[in-house]
Amino acid sequence: MKTLKSITLLLAIAISFNLSAQNGGVYDDFIYNNTIPIERKVSSVVSHVTVFNSQAQVTRTAKINLEASGVFNIVFDKLSPYINMNSLVVKANEHLTILSVSNRNDLLNKNEKPADIILLEDSLENINAALADFKADKETIVYQKDLMLANKNVGSNQTGVKYDELEDLMNLYHKKLDDFKVNWFRLSKLETKYYGYKNAVELQLAAYNNGKLTLNNEVILTVKSDNKVQDAQIDLSYLVGNVSWQPFYDIRIKDNKSNVQFFLKANITQSTGEDWNNVNLKLTTANPAEGGIKPELQTNWLGFFIRRDYVQQVQISGSRDMLIDADEPTQKSIKSKWANSTVTQNMFNTEFETNIAYTIPSDNQNHQVDLTSFAQNAIYGYAVVPKLNKEVFVTAQVLANDLINQISGEANVYFDGTFTGKTIISPTANDTLLLTLGKDKRVQVERNKLKDFSSKSFFGSTKKEQTTYEIKVKNTQKDAIILTIEDQIPVSNNSEIEVKLLEYEGATSDVNTGKLTWKMELKADESKSVKFSFEVKHPKDKSLTGY
Repeated sequence: MKTLKSITLLLAIAISFNLSAQNGGVYDDFIYNNTIPIERKVSSVVSHVTVFNSQAQVTRTAKINLEASGVFNIVFDKLSPYINMNSLVVKANEHLTILSVSNRNDLLNKNEKPADIILLEDSLENINAALADFKADKETIVYQKDLMLANKNVGSNQTGVKYDELEDLMNLYHKKLDDFKVNWFRLSKLETKYYGYKNAVELQLAAYNNGKLTLNNEVILTVKSDNKVQDAQIDLSYLVGNVSWQPFYDIRIKDNKSNVQFFLKANITQSTGEDWNNVNLKLTTANPAEGGIKPELQTNWLGFFIRRDYVQQVQISGSRDMLIDADEPTQKSIKSKWANSTVTQNMFNTEFETNIAYTIPSDNQNHQVDLTSFAQNAIYGYAVVPKLNKEVFVTAQVLANDLINQISGEANVYFDGTFTGKTIISPTANDTLLLTLGKDKRVQVERNKLKDFSSKSFFGSTKKEQTTYEIKVKNTQKDAIILTIEDQIPVSNNSEIEVKLLEYEGATSDVNTGKLTWKMELKADESKSVKFSFEVKHPKDKSLTGY
């Protein structure tokens, strides 16, 4: 045992010197003075996390007591293997001098498993043992049955067997076979049940272990202290991968007289191996991976394009010649060979800092965080497209200018406490954000083709068809509403087909799409109707599609 301890100590000293050599000879003075840094492992906690689109900056805080002056190796252990080591930043007590920062892997370290995982693993072991017993019992049944059937001959060729003895033997065989069958089905039923248990436990274990890693990574801070230090604080910050966040909204509307309430939230996913327990979060749209180097303009050389059969040569302002392949016959192709990569810098990043602490475990699952909320005025209305659906939908329009400073994301829409659907908030997409809040059956709509106003006629080789529709609407509720009705006429993309709008009773018409739109006010219990008609001319020997 003493020999093993000695070997371990020598190995630790060798590793320490090897690490110092790998990190630029920081320890030369220590070796020269026969001084080996004293190693201290510290217990650190994650105190703050800034989450970017695809990574996070984690800040860990540790407290340490140094009983005397000297040089110490302060070890932050059980860190994520996805740390960007170039991003390490250390802040220490003013009485401590940071001499170097390095890292290593402690392959002897084993993570302590949570009690839930230990319990599940024990349960899985017991289930597998029971399944093995069931399998062995079934194999025993098969063996006993085969043995009994292999020895079914009774008596001898000379004497035979008496009838009553044969009957007793047959009863015995029948009873034993029944026992085999009953026990076989009993064991099979238990097997099925236990396989169900096993599957459930394995799924739960997989869920618990999702994002869990063996944390062997360590960061070593070599510090120098001239005096005794009590409760010295050290902050270690680093960028780590396997992190993302996705913004989304909950849009809640109480009724069609209230403001629209926007609740901006985020789903954070991380599988760094480190759990963020009860930490303050900052979420930002910034991307630290983007370069911070200003692009530089290169000389824009002009030249003459000369085509040759075997090669093309470009004379570029002075003494520069460039040969290009003969299969690139345009100057546009030449420019692409000289193009520089473009670095885009976005100065308008949005940051959100949470007011409360959150726990985000390393489980590769979505964890919801509340970011901010705001209210906007809305214009409420009713809309119907009776050609496709005769039901009337309640809508709310929010001006896009009111959302210009908000980030894009999917939104869940709730009206009067009921989920009505999803939409996308994209401030630059349209002038207005139109929200569909659900159906209102108190507004009734009918759309009918009027036969008396529809006709077909022939003139030589031309067929002319006239069609008329009537849309009737009735507001049965006690309040007045503004109703938007949308319909359409067909549009021709063939010179042999002519479409003419004859009547549309106050609707606005889009000649490019054939869309007709009516906007009307309906008082309580009021009914109205609108008509539109159109004419189509086409060769009578050809059939129409889309009509």
